[in-house]
Amino acid sequence: MSESNLITANLNILCPFCKKNTLMMLYKAINIPYIGDILLTTIICNTCKFKVSDIWIIHEKGEYRPNQTIKITKDTINHLVCASAGSKILIPSLGIEMDIKTFDASHITTIEGILREIMDTVRSLLPMTENREKALEIIKTLEEEATTPSGKLSMTLIDPSGHSIIIPYNLWVSRAEKTREIQEETINKIAREILKKWKEKI
Repeated sequence: MSESNLITANLNILCPFCKKNTLMMLYKAINIPYIGDILLTTIICNTCKFKVSDIWIIHEKGEYRPNQTIKITKDTINHLVCASAGSKILIPSLGIEMDIKTFDASHITTIEGILREIMDTVRSLLPMTENREKALEIIKTLEEEATTPSGKLSMTLIDPSGHSIIIPYNLWVSRAEKTREIQEETINKIAREILKKWKEKI
């Protein structure tokens, strides 16, 4: 996480690994006009160095659904995808399913970025695949759609917790970053929810 405008908060929560009361949260709030504040967070233990990161939507504007589906076209290819830990990305027509088990910076990217990440993953698995021809066909389709999207692919973002979102290009490019102090009670509530999600995934 970038150190610019980064805020540190001490948490009154025991570390799930070493059981010491030395957990801290590093966070940065990014305000996206007409969407609201997105909180980028990293919880770290100063004793055992346990670390978990996630994103959280706060002060929401509009409705956030657990399932969001979008057709991949030239008008949507640069939409921003913020995928929280525990979410899932599907491209049904290609049989692709990507589980987001933990959050890192790569999970805030454009739809094009998602296609290229999947493409790189399929390429890396080529030596081990039983159906090389099918894998090469998927790579070709992803390359074509990332470069010149035709609208034949759709992407679904699934997040039962409602902490993931697809943000239209014209909104996120004009975003104004702002970081501000968030009440201690809110920070501790978010930290507990992040740790609960993490425990459910291990």
